[in-house]
Amino acid sequence: MKNKFGLFGFLFGTLLLGGVMISCSDDDDDGGDDGKIDPNTIATSSLIAYFPFETLDEEVEYSNNTITFSDDVGGATLAVGRRGNAYKGSTSEAYFEYDVASGTALKTLDEITMACWIKTPYTTSGAAKIFTINGGDAFMGALSLMQESQAEGDSVDMKFYLYDSESPDWKGQDLRKNSVKFVNDLWFHLVALYNKTTSTMEFYANGTKVFSQNKWAGPESGGTQPALGPIKLGQDMTKIHFGAWTQQIAGTPEGWMNYYQGMVDEFRIYNKALSQAEITALYEAEVTQINP
Repeated sequence: MKNKFGLFGFLFGTLLLGGVMISCSDDDDDGGDDGKIDPNTIATSSLIAYFPFETLDEEVEYSNNTITFSDDVGGATLAVGRRGNAYKGSTSEAYFEYDVASGTALKTLDEITMACWIKTPYTTSGAAKIFTINGGDAFMGALSLMQESQAEGDSVDMKFYLYDSESPDWKGQDLRKNSVKFVNDLWFHLVALYNKTTSTMEFYANGTKVFSQNKWAGPESGGTQPALGPIKLGQDMTKIHFGAWTQQIAGTPEGWMNYYQGMVDEFRIYNKALSQAEITALYEAEVTQINP
């Protein structure tokens, strides 16, 4: 009898251990974190700035301490976002300010990708800067992402602008697009990029290309137009702002200049043009992280 119980115990223990091993193996197949994927593992070597907006005065990751939080002004605050907290603007004076050091990688890149979650309200009262780096063209800055004023409809009119300081003719380049994929008052994942190989500025929404446009260093009409090629942003950049035009911060703003009233979350800057595969992977990773 003792031997039978001993054998039974041995067999039961073996089965139990096997079940635990199978269970652990299944968990590993799911990624070990309920299927979540860290978006910062996509194109990590090209990621030069990450603004998670979890807390005020937080570190700007991947920027090598060349971008640091400076101030939150007016009605700008943090609120529950797409993942954790997010930047939230206001109808009045409101913005976040960051200092940009001279050694920032922003001054050495020759193409760029910006990626973020956007939730923006409908507006007819003017253009609102979502994100901007000062310098370059003082009016538009060195790099900008903005929401344009709209006449009607449920979709957002987005604009992406860059200032190529070494272009022989057209230094300011922009891409503007209204799309049904840019929806008012709903979160969508936005990617804006400039590709030096194709000389195109491009918009993506939720992992899918929305619009692409060629850019040129020469005049628009007549003669041969040289492609824009590699860029160099204005080297006089010192500040990054979320939510306001530079003129609203230090200068005399015009009446159509709006403070950004919406929300922005998980803002990333890359020193290259992400491929379609990387953009899709980034979006799919982001979806695994959104708030319940």
